[in-house]
Amino acid sequence: MNTKNILVVAAAISAALASSSSAVAAQPLVELRLGDNAVEGRIVERGHGWCALYDREGRMHTIDLDKVTRFKKISSTFTPYSFQTLRTNLLNEFGSDSEVATTRHYVVSAPRGRAKSYCDVFEKTWRRFHMYFAIRGFKMNDPEFPMIAIVLKDRKSFLEYAKKENAKVDSSILGYYWSTHNRVIMFEDQKSQASVFDQRADTEERLLASAVLDNDPLRIFANRSRLEDDAWDWAFGSQDSGHILDHPHGSDEVATRAGINSDLRETMIHEATHQLGYNLGLHNRTGRNPKSVVEGLATVFETPGMEKYAMDRDVKKRMNPGWHYGFKKFIKEGRPEGFLETFIRDDKSFSTQMGNAYAQAWALSFWLIETRPREYAKFLQKMASPEVTRQLTPESRVKLFTEAFGDNLILLDAEMLRYFARIED
Repeated sequence: MNTKNILVVAAAISAALASSSSAVAAQPLVELRLGDNAVEGRIVERGHGWCALYDREGRMHTIDLDKVTRFKKISSTFTPYSFQTLRTNLLNEFGSDSEVATTRHYVVSAPRGRAKSYCDVFEKTWRRFHMYFAIRGFKMNDPEFPMIAIVLKDRKSFLEYAKKENAKVDSSILGYYWSTHNRVIMFEDQKSQASVFDQRADTEERLLASAVLDNDPLRIFANRSRLEDDAWDWAFGSQDSGHILDHPHGSDEVATRAGINSDLRETMIHEATHQLGYNLGLHNRTGRNPKSVVEGLATVFETPGMEKYAMDRDVKKRMNPGWHYGFKKFIKEGRPEGFLETFIRDDKSFSTQMGNAYAQAWALSFWLIETRPREYAKFLQKMASPEVTRQLTPESRVKLFTEAFGDNLILLDAEMLRYFARIED
């Protein structure tokens, strides 16, 4: 497309954005044609030479304006697909071996006889997540799109699906959430129903200590003690799984992953928390989100204690035993003084010391949620704004944090450490 046509399309896109009100229903449905292909949806953001568009399922398409050959306004009102339409589409997509169940917020495709069970867990996660923030003064509307989760029958199907979507996963990954496609993708392996927790407590503690000692997130969750057996007793058994660290701009790269072995139910909750964060305005789907924020929130909410004891005065019941153990080990082995500022400036620690980074992300998020819930909610909301995520720098990350919680990071770091020390007493 020549420069003149780019400017015409860009102007039309700007007009479409300008005509939109805060109400999604008032936003227009447009079509962008790229050669023989066309994408329909609503435009959510425009940058220099590109725009981002949500289609009616909720997938995000990043469009190179240089490749657009035609722009057309189809309707003055954009409407997401209905639950029934999504149900029909998923049945067509995954065939007769699958079934689809729905709740108020979810559409879940799974092997026959299993969809409702999965759907109920996802919906329960929504209620817990929504309630926790609502009682702390953070108002959340329902998500714009029904949230989709796909549970495939086995690892082979999972890897084939991931390959089709250009999601680069390896054999240790059980599930992921990719904000571009806005789906949670998982599988259940009927050959791996035996629980990895079927060991005696002393053996579990020994293996857990070894895993944390080696700073090995792959083993921390696989070998931890089952502190709340009833909460962890899940009919689907335990699987080898991994949690995705989402990169919203990764068109061909899903993410850098931490291969954390965990119970299937916990993986569901972890990935569902990612999905909720991106759909409820706590993270930004079109921008860059700090891993410390995204993974911190998910590790806080994935633990069964957050489900059973959200309102309990005893904070210990809400702690994530695996990452709490990891955080204590990090401190014992020489967590650097003033590490908080180093941690929030960038995501380097997730590459250089992954286990410690996850433990720190959990500890920081848990401490803020428990002691400064309203400030934390406002911080998430501000951090998710497009203006912020488009221009995140180490300096701006520190500035946003200190504006929310105080400008003396040395004192804040010391306060966080004292908080966990008191819990141990």
